[in-house]
Amino acid sequence: MRKKLFLLVAMLMSWAVCARAQQMGAAVNTFMDFPASAHLAALGGNNVSALSTDAMSAVGNPALLSTDFDKLLHLNYSIYMVSSGYGSAAYNFSISGNDAFSVGFLFAEYGTMHGYDENGIHTGDFSAQDFALYATYSRRLNKYFRIGATVKPVLSTYETYTSFSLGADLGVQYMDTVKLWSVGLAVRNIGGRVAKPYGAAMGPDMLPVNVTFGFTKRFSKAPFAISVTMQNLQKWDYDFATNDYKEDAGAVNAGLMIARKFIIGLDITPKSDKFWISLSYNFDRGLSLANPYVLSLAGLSGGFGFKLYMFSIGAAVACYSTSAVTAHFSLAMDINGFNKKKL
Repeated sequence: MRKKLFLLVAMLMSWAVCARAQQMGAAVNTFMDFPASAHLAALGGNNVSALSTDAMSAVGNPALLSTDFDKLLHLNYSIYMVSSGYGSAAYNFSISGNDAFSVGFLFAEYGTMHGYDENGIHTGDFSAQDFALYATYSRRLNKYFRIGATVKPVLSTYETYTSFSLGADLGVQYMDTVKLWSVGLAVRNIGGRVAKPYGAAMGPDMLPVNVTFGFTKRFSKAPFAISVTMQNLQKWDYDFATNDYKEDAGAVNAGLMIARKFIIGLDITPKSDKFWISLSYNFDRGLSLANPYVLSLAGLSGGFGFKLYMFSIGAAVACYSTSAVTAHFSLAMDINGFNKKKL
């Protein structure tokens, strides 16, 4: 079993290396990096080891999809900036005592924009959207380990231009229910664009690959859990643009580069799991948006949620810019509640 798990982890890392080798510069369909639920947003936008009742955590790590989420419907929407927003929906069900399956979609809408030609003549208004379907399968291997995989076709429509991409996620989780430890590793967005808009010979083709490792520790005598997540482990060549030159990552403080990888999250949950409060700090976001002349909460996220009968409701806020706050809302419904009511 240990040899199989070692081979699995090695395969995940090799996939990431190959994908990163193909991804030069910017990536397409970066909306798939947006947090899929209010709880994920409150935990910094990325978490691969969370010990929670949030079924959408499987978007970050498909191995987190559990049979505990059987017949759970999840709806999410985030108000981004101006008239833009994004959201997701998923339905989860168990195939057996060890196998779980989920189907869903992610979308982003960027509002209505005004079109002009090269002469400044108004050509009409247009819209832009991204849409991705996905299917996730996970399997419990033994008492401690669970693996998962996701396949997701992506359709993008910008004005009259359309493109199609195909991606996949792979993940593994180690969980000790006695010592209350969870460790996760995921490689997300493996793949790229398979159909470009007509005439688009140049530009990025790869999806935004993200290799993420993290652990979560819950305390038996205290109602909270701490998560430490390291993201974008495949990327160490950060570039920083200034007014008159581009500074290579080699000249940037190494400690600062390492710090950008981390997300620190705190989950406050009672044993009953009837509500949660989460706070986090995303160092990469905070450092990227830092401005010595403007007081900003960029990098900070927070949220809360509660369970009411067969419904779970969550809300979170996060700062992705120095000028706006994004609000996230989630609603989950346990379909099993209908059967219990009949009984």
